Amino acid sequence: MATFKASARALDMLGRQQIAGRPTAISELFKNAHDAYADRVEVDYFRSNGLFILRDDGIGMTYNEFIERWLTLGTNSKLGSKMGIDPPFVTEGKKLRPVLGEKGIGRLAIAAIGPQVLILTRAIRKEIHHDLVACYIHWGLFEIPGIKLEDVRIPMREFEGGTLPTANEIDSMVKEVNENLTELRNHIPDQMLSKIRDEISQFIIDPCEIENWFDKPSLTGNEGIGTHFFIKPADKALEADLEIRTTQTRDDEESNLKRFLLGFSNTLTPSPNSIKMKTSFRYHKTDDDYSEQIGDNEFWTEEEFKKADHYIKGRFDEYGQFRGFVTIYGMEPDKHIVPWRKAQGRRTECGPFDINLAIVQGAFKGSSDKCVHFIYNS
Repeated sequence: MATFKASARALDMLGRQQIAGRPTAISELFKNAHDAYADRVEVDYFRSNGLFILRDDGIGMTYNEFIERWLTLGTNSKLGSKMGIDPPFVTEGKKLRPVLGEKGIGRLAIAAIGPQVLILTRAIRKEIHHDLVACYIHWGLFEIPGIKLEDVRIPMREFEGGTLPTANEIDSMVKEVNENLTELRNHIPDQMLSKIRDEISQFIIDPCEIENWFDKPSLTGNEGIGTHFFIKPADKALEADLEIRTTQTRDDEESNLKRFLLGFSNTLTPSPNSIKMKTSFRYHKTDDDYSEQIGDNEFWTEEEFKKADHYIKGRFDEYGQFRGFVTIYGMEPDKHIVPWRKAQGRRTECGPFDINLAIVQGAFKGSSDKCVHFIYNS
């Protein structure tokens, strides 16, 4: 009887090679934070040493969960406990969130940001804080032709309570990968081996020192939970994604990354029942200067939403029929019912949903005075 076998390169082909670019990869990590019921996810990129840090305050992972979920390909919480892994734990009092990480391979997007990563995660389950879990991965080992997945060793450690690993403890994990690389050297082209060793030599991380750079989200103390990623060196192309674009007609176009990530969470029409995860991305051009890429002030606000020229507000039912109101230039709302004739009595696959759409004219002369004041001049 024959069985399928997987080479280590299968992981690279499922992850890095399937990601359109670094903004897409970061978006995948934001989705993972959303699915972990994080309230905050923050990114800091330091151009001086190529260090990329992503921190969230989600539910984190225990040692066993990290192995069964993060290090297991194709896991899917949507399947439920009978056909897949159990759905993620939901903190009491949190509204149930739709799962955004659908394919179970979003974590592999990290390889598109940089060749190696340190993951620190600490879980909370039923008000019990677990030990911190640390894992170091060099993605270059999964690009080596001719080796199997089981040939690649991934070092993991546990640290009691809210304590962080020291620089020496991280270095011991890095050395373990270097030893694994030595064992596999006969399968590695000389140029590739030299490149991986050079990258490993650059991975000098001290989580205890970095902890002092930030406030929350934090993994330390009695209340610290979440998952943090330390990627170094980040792909140099990330700087191009962060630089402001210029066109023939405008010299203030947004960067590729900002255009992609702005509005990841809903800041326009917040309500007591809405799910809002605060996102932030700080680009540290120097050690003393940074720019906020996607903070709250970088996207339209609820007040600006209310000053738009036109509105469409209503609901699509399970048969695709729209019932709602349309307001043009502040006039009285006009009620509309728009049937979807292609339904032919069949329910839509997406089900019913609400829509609240604000529209701004593309030119000054076509927009109302209040809209020009609050939006075009903001």
